[in-house]
Amino acid sequence: MTAGSADQPTLPPLYVADTNVYVMATSDPAFREQFEVFVRELGPLTVSSVVVAEVVIGIAEPAHHDTAVRAMTAGTTLVAPTADDWVGAGSAMARLGGDAATKTRSFWNDALLAAQCARLGATLITGNRSDFKRLARHLPVRTVPPFPSPLPA
Repeated sequence: MTAGSADQPTLPPLYVADTNVYVMATSDPAFREQFEVFVRELGPLTVSSVVVAEVVIGIAEPAHHDTAVRAMTAGTTLVAPTADDWVGAGSAMARLGGDAATKTRSFWNDALLAAQCARLGATLITGNRSDFKRLARHLPVRTVPPFPSPLPA
């Protein structure tokens, strides 16, 4: 039996939002509304612990960390990278070479997120498609800009 056969319904697409999507949603009311519509139409996003960690790093007041994590993960699945994701991310970065951009913490997190999304078969929603385009040469990650329109069926 295969996914999408007459015996088993096709699973809805999995989406993971990159950190920049959450940052924009907190700072731009119109963008936040688009984000909310997208989530209402397609169900809850899968949330990567890589993204949660990046969001927490950006919150200066430690007392607000737990609130942010609860808000991001409410009603959804929080997923962590596997050992294979770490190895895949490292391998992709090594193949891309050692330029300064490739060695940043941000790019490392992008590589880890790309490896995780590739393993999950998830599409990454990101405003940073250039880094993920580079990574896609070595990791089969799918990306879309915020927010795909029209919404997938």
